[in-house]
Amino acid sequence: MKAFISSVICLVFLNTCYIPAAIPDSLYWRQNPPGDSAVIFAPGLISLANRRETKIVFSPSGLECLIGVGVSNAFKIMYSNHFNGYWSEPQTANFIANVNPIEPFFSPDSLNIFFVSNTDIYVSARLNQDWGTPVKLGFPVNTGYEEYHPTVSSAGTLYFCSTRSNGSLDIYCSKYENGSYSAVTKLDDVINRHNSQQNGAYDPFISADESYLIFTSVRSGGYGQEDQYISYKRNGRWTNPKNLGPFINSTGIEYGSYISPESNYYFFSRPAGWGPNQPADIYWVRADFILKLSRTNFVPYLRNQIPDQTDTAGKQFLYTFPDSTFADDDGNNTLTYSAALSSGDPLPSWLSFDSATRTFSGVISSLTSLNIKVTATDTASASASCTFTLNIIQQIGLNPANEIIPNQYRLLQNYPNPFNPTTSILFDIPKQSHVLLKVYDLTGREAAVLVNELLRAGSYSINLNAVNLSSGVYLYKLAAEDFTKTRKMILIK
Repeated sequence: MKAFISSVICLVFLNTCYIPAAIPDSLYWRQNPPGDSAVIFAPGLISLANRRETKIVFSPSGLECLIGVGVSNAFKIMYSNHFNGYWSEPQTANFIANVNPIEPFFSPDSLNIFFVSNTDIYVSARLNQDWGTPVKLGFPVNTGYEEYHPTVSSAGTLYFCSTRSNGSLDIYCSKYENGSYSAVTKLDDVINRHNSQQNGAYDPFISADESYLIFTSVRSGGYGQEDQYISYKRNGRWTNPKNLGPFINSTGIEYGSYISPESNYYFFSRPAGWGPNQPADIYWVRADFILKLSRTNFVPYLRNQIPDQTDTAGKQFLYTFPDSTFADDDGNNTLTYSAALSSGDPLPSWLSFDSATRTFSGVISSLTSLNIKVTATDTASASASCTFTLNIIQQIGLNPANEIIPNQYRLLQNYPNPFNPTTSILFDIPKQSHVLLKVYDLTGREAAVLVNELLRAGSYSINLNAVNLSSGVYLYKLAAEDFTKTRKMILIK
């Protein structure tokens, strides 16, 4: 009865579904507790020479342990339990007969063990004091792609990795509802970020209450090839991840994230080098960094790219980028903005930038193409930036070609083609329509907006001066009512 009352109090005051009792350090193979710098866990007992220890996890009670190990390309999961103050000799988990099982994880309610075999996720349910035959999870968790690294919250939400989006690993989640897993959701781009310096995310550990997520990623500013990062859930959204720092991350690789049941220690694996046959040891470190990092400054980041802009010479240019372009997880109204050319030079004299309203304005004086860099800086002087292009083209004349009303929509081939630097484009509209005619480069980037207005029925000719565009192949596309047509033109300079 006392235990029940205590658990209810924990639920009320800590808003979490499961709080395990404190586990004495003697249950960690009687090892001396680590400090703030990661050290090898249980050398000679768990971390053995010439063996690859990929992950260690404990049951919520701390009385059962699973260890993922491998030699060459053969993997298995070892099992040990604690009885009368001592751990049993780790043996192959006899209830897991799958080929090359890896990445074990105990559910916070201690009722299930998740693991991976042949790039699919399996679960074994507790049967009294034993574990049942593993069952492969169905769709939408497992697919024809690869799935790895299962980790589960107290609410039953499954976090895992998959190659289903772009061929590289990203982190997804799926809620457990009415006896099955619901639709799979890919985590925010702030977690699964892909660019020239950052390559997605994998190997997650989700806290029982889903308040933080630890994972592995390759990102700019890291300490090695693959580092460990932490992100916190704030206002229903994941924060910009923080590197766990040099006392955990090294110049090599770290993976296999796991926090002990009472949240005192962080475990991970570090191989001796790159490659599947490299031996690896389990490391552990005090988990104080979880609270400490949550209190340090969050670096702002680009959430939505500013699109390239196109306008014509002689006109008033006015553009305000949304306040959702950049995000700062430290709170609202913490960012100030500045703008300059990407070269570092100031904006041209005709173009001004109002940092309070995030607005560019000015009367365009000449044909040009500007690469503009916008920088968002927080109160701790940390910053993020975004570069977009402002293309200024010659004002385009739109002229009725004749008085004959055409009977169908048409977009004709431009003439001359190839051209340098001017060409004419003719099109027909059989009835009054809103007409959109744009020019794109072969990457799909918008190069010019030629028409964007309501036109009466007729045949039209429009002149394009591409003096500010570089040589190459371009596409021009007409859209009116339910009609669309795209043609190709070639600019040679």
